Amino acid sequence: MKRSAIIIMLLILSTAANAADRVVLLEDFTNCGCGPCWSFEPTLNAFISNHPTDLAVVRPHVSWPSSSDPIYLANPAEQNYRRSVYGVNSVPWIQFDGTIKASNSSGGLISAFNSRMAVPCHLDISVENYVSYGSGTIQITLIAEEDLGDTDLKVHAIIVESGIPGVGYFASSTFEQAFREELFGVTGQAVSFGPSYPDTVVVSVDYDTGSWVFENLHLAVFVQNHASSGTEVHNAWYDYLGAVTGIEGDEPEELNIDELVIQVSPNPSNGNISVTVGELFEGTGVLTIYDTSGRCIANGIAHENAASHFEIDETGVYFARVTSGGKVATSRVVVVR
Repeated sequence: MKRSAIIIMLLILSTAANAADRVVLLEDFTNCGCGPCWSFEPTLNAFISNHPTDLAVVRPHVSWPSSSDPIYLANPAEQNYRRSVYGVNSVPWIQFDGTIKASNSSGGLISAFNSRMAVPCHLDISVENYVSYGSGTIQITLIAEEDLGDTDLKVHAIIVESGIPGVGYFASSTFEQAFREELFGVTGQAVSFGPSYPDTVVVSVDYDTGSWVFENLHLAVFVQNHASSGTEVHNAWYDYLGAVTGIEGDEPEELNIDELVIQVSPNPSNGNISVTVGELFEGTGVLTIYDTSGRCIANGIAHENAASHFEIDETGVYFARVTSGGKVATSRVVVVR
């Protein structure tokens, strides 16, 4: 499936906010040929049902005991990577927030979850889905309220599907929250914050759900440390894929704009530029100037067919980007001073 990603880092200069609400990531490594996995399924499902708003659930499948597990075979590379992060060598294997391997019991699940909920959270995650039924663009906003203490952070966005007819031990039931795709590729997308806080990073990625049942899809987003010091998940986010909409399903027809048109002049320039955008959804859009590292230089509201003026202080290559009604246009800007 086609993937593309754009990172825009917006430096927000304001006072520190209160701690963010934590959503705990639960990863259940399983396999259709695993009897203990099937036996534990009712306990695990009951626990998940009791946490509809503070738990993100991803169930990667592994290649054993059954090498014909259909979920595993549909995407072995990305599920093998999740397994390698923790060194999973048995199933069922329940991992909470990348740090706690829970025992396979109701008490073990509760204890691991409570331990993670007690850890202060300083990363806020919000998601918008600009969707045309079955495909679209996910925009993820990450706000670090303070230094998270890790230097090798990656954001992951994983689509999971429920209600899939089971096979093997699961033949009388369905696979729930089954791993389908990591939108940022096998290892996720690197992100960084600072040096001033709070600091905001906005990450966008395209998706296409293909033959999956759209109504049964959830999106799990989380930021995880991948340094040698550990694999802690700093926070997660979870909801139905179709429920998170910046623009509703048939919006492209309503918008009735083939593409956004952005014009920068002069280009090249001495740093004083004028940015004009053509037809916009409801007459406005968000205009951002950023450098080649993704750091925001300036931003503001774009108005239809009206020029916005910016001054860039340093020689270099920059990009002007406008978003409106789920559509995006970008223009390269060269500054010579």
